[in-house]
Amino acid sequence: MTPTLILTRPAAQSESFAADIAARWEGPLHIIQSPLIEIVPVQASCDAPDAVIFTSANGVGAAKQLGLSDGLTAWCVGAKTADAALAAGFAPIIGPGNADGLLSDIIAAKPAGTLAHIRGKHARGDVRARLIQAGVNCKDVVVYDQQEQPLSDQANAALSAITPLIFPLFSPRMAAILSKQGPFAAPIHAVALSQAVAEALATELVDSLSVAPVPDAAAMLDATLAAMRAQFGRS
Repeated sequence: MTPTLILTRPAAQSESFAADIAARWEGPLHIIQSPLIEIVPVQASCDAPDAVIFTSANGVGAAKQLGLSDGLTAWCVGAKTADAALAAGFAPIIGPGNADGLLSDIIAAKPAGTLAHIRGKHARGDVRARLIQAGVNCKDVVVYDQQEQPLSDQANAALSAITPLIFPLFSPRMAAILSKQGPFAAPIHAVALSQAVAEALATELVDSLSVAPVPDAAAMLDATLAAMRAQFGRS
């Protein structure tokens, strides 16, 4: 049986994850992209900070449009976000792949001046508050909204069938949006980035649920491949 994955992040992140999965999976593979949020820019302004924080690659393009590049230091959650920041003209510092680890790195470095967390309207982790509490000056700059989207026609067709589906879920909000659109006929095997993501998913929606051992991209890739092997029996 050909594994079917439904990817719910915005297109750029889904395409990147799909490419990583395809590079590691031997055999046929069916990937459906059905973003559950749409990234919509919002009006924003930002006085020149001494450095920026990117906890998602979605903020990089908006930050550049605000005039924030030209070698400005950018604390980036992981390698893919750092790649986007470098391409946009920032000087990235690569974090460990999750927001908690990035905050630990920033706090340990004790950077001087003011940092700007370039982020979306819906954010978790209390980045600004935690940095300020640790003595690091930080401000929030909201540059985009993550607007809820329905599942695509292709995804709904797959969910109405009886073929098992793999759902990698990267945020509590996406898990909550998916939960509101169920129940579904197809057996769903969900892979959650973290326990917080798992807790946001309606348990009656899924036939199995696994959680990445650490909340970063590499662990999520491994956990998704493990779920695929468990359900479809390939290595």
